[in-house]
Amino acid sequence: MRRVQTSFLGVAFFALVFSCNSGPRADGGTLDMGVEPLRLATPRKLLPFVPLEDGRVLAAGGHDGQRTLSSCEVFEPETGMWSLTGSMHKARRNHAVVRLLDGRVLVTGGTQVVAPGALADAEVYSLASGLWTQVAPMFEARNDPSALLLPDGRVLVAGGTDADRRPLRSAELFDPMTGTWAPATPPGFVRGGAGTAVMLAQGKALFVSGLQAELYDVATGRWEKAGFAGGAAGTHRQGHSVTLLPDGRVLVVGGGTARASSTAEVYDALTGLWTLVAAPSVAREHHAAVVTPEGQVLVLGGEHPMAGALASVERFDPMTGQWASAPALTEPRGLPGALTLRDGSVLLVGGANEVAGMLDTSEQYLPTGCVPVTCETREATCGAVPDGCGGMLECAPCVVEGCDAQQCRAEGLTRR
Repeated sequence: MRRVQTSFLGVAFFALVFSCNSGPRADGGTLDMGVEPLRLATPRKLLPFVPLEDGRVLAAGGHDGQRTLSSCEVFEPETGMWSLTGSMHKARRNHAVVRLLDGRVLVTGGTQVVAPGALADAEVYSLASGLWTQVAPMFEARNDPSALLLPDGRVLVAGGTDADRRPLRSAELFDPMTGTWAPATPPGFVRGGAGTAVMLAQGKALFVSGLQAELYDVATGRWEKAGFAGGAAGTHRQGHSVTLLPDGRVLVVGGGTARASSTAEVYDALTGLWTLVAAPSVAREHHAAVVTPEGQVLVLGGEHPMAGALASVERFDPMTGQWASAPALTEPRGLPGALTLRDGSVLLVGGANEVAGMLDTSEQYLPTGCVPVTCETREATCGAVPDGCGGMLECAPCVVEGCDAQQCRAEGLTRR
């Protein structure tokens, strides 16, 4: 496996992108009409990225380092380009995003400001129009809630924090058919965090955050504890990853405490037990985790308690319970977005690091194989140069002033 620079084959000309809104972006930003492959129009973090039904990827809102955003972008895998789409009615970060069974996307909750605050507003994105429609608000304003699509098409939203940053021990259900919310049985413990819940094959949803994991039974609407408090690691988890494995077990990695950041554990829904597995070689939190086509798990980027943002990537094998190092990302990314695309590659988006600050770049990571860069995407490149995949590119001849003819030919140069 090799890392891949931010480029796509066949992209030689850049298209102008435009917003579906005719006026200025709702977050007050201006539209930069110069775009390049894999580059966002706006740096973004603190948002979930969601794969759309047609294979594209939606980035809705987030934070650009200075303000909360209402603007949205869509990634087209075939061209490697991000383009602006319709803006949300309200700027938000730390919100929940769920793709509905009919292909629409529900966005709910979050906050608009760095200071304490929370939103109850919800809206739905249509792929056909590229526009957002407001739906009924939640009963409670929720910042950083957990949200999960249930098999019957409803969406369960649980926990989060209120406008004063107090943890919420409540839940509610969204019905896409009516666009309305209904109260749900409250969990036994406070919940929160994007990507911290998965749907199990047994008709129960597993929520893993805080000190006690819980199961929500879709049929009965009741909650129950999932194993002992703290799991096998015996620790509180926040800023961790929760990944459903192909065999139905669940892998939990990292988190904000010293114990959490350096451990990994697996939950077995059949036995209801947590088991510690081998620890990853790098302690991390606020990372991304995806399942590869081969059924292994890649843990990418994130933040180290001492070293800061990470470019490190590790691979977990569910069959052996062991970790192996993988080639690093092209740049460190804390709080990145990551999704597996239909071709098996992983799209890493946004985030931040100590050197570059907020990132407006993306990169394509190939779990098995490599996509070579092209001369067109290596600006000012000439002569023979590495293609990033072990081969060489033969780009345009290099031109220098007053080069001796024999020397030029020997060095692959052209005299001006």
